[in-house]
Amino acid sequence: MLDAIVQAIAERRLAPGIKLAEEQLAEIFGLNRARIRKVLLVLSQRRIVQLSPNRGATVARPTAKETREVFQARRLIEAELVRLVAALPGPQREAAIASLRTHLAAEHQAIEIGDRNAEVRLSGLFHLRLAQAAGNSIFSSILRDLIAQSSLAVSAHATGHQLDCSLREHDSIVDALAASDTAGALSLSLAHLIHIEAALALNKQEGTDLVAIFSTIRPAVRKRVEI
Repeated sequence: MLDAIVQAIAERRLAPGIKLAEEQLAEIFGLNRARIRKVLLVLSQRRIVQLSPNRGATVARPTAKETREVFQARRLIEAELVRLVAALPGPQREAAIASLRTHLAAEHQAIEIGDRNAEVRLSGLFHLRLAQAAGNSIFSSILRDLIAQSSLAVSAHATGHQLDCSLREHDSIVDALAASDTAGALSLSLAHLIHIEAALALNKQEGTDLVAIFSTIRPAVRKRVEI
């Protein structure tokens, strides 16, 4: 169940704010409610689900600050993943690049046939494939959650389809790795993540800080309002 929820979020089949009713989940996955609560608690600790005494469990809606933190973490981790892949011994690096090329072929096919759901799924999966190629299971585990959080951030803050992870940029990263251009691959990988984050509407006021919202009211007007 846990992996199924994370995957549904990464593929944007579960959007921020959707209620995760225990009864429905128990029926879908054939688990008792005690087990469902444990899974939801774990997901809340991983910042993928939000638990509320009144509303129960809902899919998390990352704030602008949380979104920036997610992309900052991704830049650090994925830069190291690129270095690890680039440093693989010759035969291993060639096998890793061949695996990534196979994934790119699937991305291209999804674009050609206009399969939007496949595009979204493969977009996040590319980064996990990179982690697998690097051979670091800890990074893979961390990145899986970060990708799910990124998907929630895109759903919460995107203003159009152009904000999705650009699949074509994946080709350039793999090309640089294949050419043994580590610096170029690093630069392209970081630019890729920066491009996604920069396209999100993160500077928009989130409407929770009343002091900031009403800070432009003149003192005299504020006094009349108080009266």
